[in-house]
Amino acid sequence: MAARAFREHGADSSGIGTVMKKVGLTKGGFYRHFQSKDDLFVEAVARALEDTGHAMEAVARAAPAGRATQAIIEHYLSAGHANMPGAGCVRAALGPELARKPLAVRRRIEVLLEAYRERLSPFMPGKTSEERIANCRLLFPSMAGVLMMVRVLPDAEKREQRLREAREFFLKTFAGL
Repeated sequence: MAARAFREHGADSSGIGTVMKKVGLTKGGFYRHFQSKDDLFVEAVARALEDTGHAMEAVARAAPAGRATQAIIEHYLSAGHANMPGAGCVRAALGPELARKPLAVRRRIEVLLEAYRERLSPFMPGKTSEERIANCRLLFPSMAGVLMMVRVLPDAEKREQRLREAREFFLKTFAGL
């Protein structure tokens, strides 16, 4: 619940009381599960990365042979993903907030992001594991930035145009299409 609420409304605007109410618990019950809001935030990011990692893996595995990267890019930079921040990429939804968290929290999140990259690197281009991880390290944050800025646009046609332009760029750059 917190993973969705934070991605939809931001971590700072989704107070502990709001999140606990959504799960049917009292604010006091929160402290039986988490020591701080930062702990909840890290757990929410972990859940979001787990969910989106699972979705990206499913998209990649369902793609025709040799088209996993293409399928990931097309799925990630889709109107459906752009229109559902609560169920989408945590970097696109919370990027600036992630950067403003205390160093200890950012370190914990980097461990989660590294596991995400390891999970998806087999579907990335590259001859070695290091090359695939490096491509993953560049591709996903870049697409997150595009998705973040597309969500700002009020005009649906412009949103789709920007998504299409980004898909074309990333497909050419990372999938050789």
